[in-house]
Amino acid sequence: MKGQNVTARLRQNFRYRFNRMIGHGSAVHYLVLVLVALSVVLLGLNAYFFGLFSSAALEAEGIDNDLGGGFLDSLWWSMKHVVDPGAFAEDYGAPWPVLAISLALSVIGLSLLGIFIGFVTTSVQGRLEQLRQGRTEVMETGHTLILGWSNKIGSVLGFLDQFGKRQVVAILAPNDMDDMQSQLRLQESWPWPNLDIVLRTGSTSSLAELQRVGLDRAASVISLAHGQEGRSDHETDIETIKTLMLLSSLDSWQDKKPRMVAEIAQKRNVDIARIAGGRSIPLVSSSEIISKVIVQSARQPGISSVYAEIFSQRNNRTFVFACPDAVDRRFGEVAYWFPDAVLIGVAWHDDAGRAVAALNPEPDYEIAEDELLVLVARTVTPDYDKRRGPGDLEYSGDSTKKTPRLEKLLILGWNDNIDEILGELDAHSSTDAVVTVVAGHDEDYAKAFLASSGVAEFKNIRVEYRQGNSINRSTVEQLELSSYDCLITLADDSHGGDNPDTRTIMTLLQLGDVAAQGDLPHVVCEIYDGANAELLGQTIAADIIVSPEMASLQLAQISSDLMLGSIYREILNAGGIEVRLQPAGRYVKAGQSCCFRDIVGAGQKFTEIA
Repeated sequence: MKGQNVTARLRQNFRYRFNRMIGHGSAVHYLVLVLVALSVVLLGLNAYFFGLFSSAALEAEGIDNDLGGGFLDSLWWSMKHVVDPGAFAEDYGAPWPVLAISLALSVIGLSLLGIFIGFVTTSVQGRLEQLRQGRTEVMETGHTLILGWSNKIGSVLGFLDQFGKRQVVAILAPNDMDDMQSQLRLQESWPWPNLDIVLRTGSTSSLAELQRVGLDRAASVISLAHGQEGRSDHETDIETIKTLMLLSSLDSWQDKKPRMVAEIAQKRNVDIARIAGGRSIPLVSSSEIISKVIVQSARQPGISSVYAEIFSQRNNRTFVFACPDAVDRRFGEVAYWFPDAVLIGVAWHDDAGRAVAALNPEPDYEIAEDELLVLVARTVTPDYDKRRGPGDLEYSGDSTKKTPRLEKLLILGWNDNIDEILGELDAHSSTDAVVTVVAGHDEDYAKAFLASSGVAEFKNIRVEYRQGNSINRSTVEQLELSSYDCLITLADDSHGGDNPDTRTIMTLLQLGDVAAQGDLPHVVCEIYDGANAELLGQTIAADIIVSPEMASLQLAQISSDLMLGSIYREILNAGGIEVRLQPAGRYVKAGQSCCFRDIVGAGQKFTEIA
């Protein structure tokens, strides 16, 4: 009994050691296979002692003694049978002990060949599986690296494609490869002719994964707000914050540090994200951008298309320009120099190396040596003429300032940006404006959501909430639409699984039909899918805002020039500098012929830039 226990223990120990050895990877597998094959070949040498080179054996086709019938001939015969099991048929006529050894070698060789084919097949399948799962290394240099995955991915890629130069874009996200490929093919602008897209699966907050996609060799890095399904926006930003902590802690780059920009889903998380990024990585708060554009579009009909033109580079683009001739010159003087560009401000780097922008300075502001000019133009190398000055037209202008006012607004729909939108409305309202919100949530949920967001109390607006369904005609008819100054339809997710854009389309059709019987206020519409914009252009919507595109525009632009982060932040500020639509009669007399320099000069009288 004791001997049996020892034998069982030895068998278990051998099996354990063998399993550990096999578990070390394919290189060990091949090594073990070669060692076993060599051992079998050496055992086959014993055929020499059983008459391998006897006169009867030498009559067989597969046995010869060209090298004297010694060790080398025996080794060759044995190895031939292990490597080529079919060699057994050539031993016909040899003594039966030789045939027995030949048969054993052929059977073992056949088994080893099968194992070898299995190893090769498994290795190839494993490699293909790695490629399919996006686990292989990215060997690119100077590429754009996108970290994370969201509904903005198509827009970001589309805007990167508009740069017009061939570039490699590597995407690292914790998503399945097949899912990412399928979603890219469904994008409206797919395929992108200027982009070579490399997909990889992995965690964006893992240093090993970032190194695998060539972080230290990338030219620019864009971190998208992303997270696991079912997480709140606050939790979604945790993934980005962890990524920012990792990016800011790295100090070893192959050539130079890449340009980095990160998206934060909620404005309330911007401060902690800025700390995580060491205050050196530009941040884009998507909810803040969308809320500002929606509110400004409500205040100024048509302004959404102006923002789209400023942020995009399809026709014109915003950029910084080094102009040594402008040093110590007045801003108002330099503004006339550019026949095909508009000077909107100056930018510089502070002592900490951060980009700072000042838009619309006083006309007599003197441009310093370390400052760059901020221009809007079609080319990044604009022509300028120092001899150009003001136009000849004299016009006193209309000094009356047109201040948009909203006293009664209606919001149809609800999403996680509702608190930002209401806060932005409160910041821009100087009177006791009333904002009515109609959505699918019950009133207790709405109050609790706003309270948790920290904006339950407003200074300048009063919020009235009603539970209702905007695609129902009875709900719409009870709202007295003509009594409102503006109507905002949000991408509504308050009714469960319905597609928000589908609900928006149905709501606008319902509103249009009701409006045929009376007046309808200015309508601002938010959608998620840019493919629906053209369709909605046939409805009553005056300003159509594709919310994912607004943030994507900035992310793509800032990744190419970090200076743009501070410039765009100034453009969207709630106080001080803002983009405003004014009647042309404020600058030139109606019906009078003029050139753009005349408008530039008239704007400077009001400290404004046309």
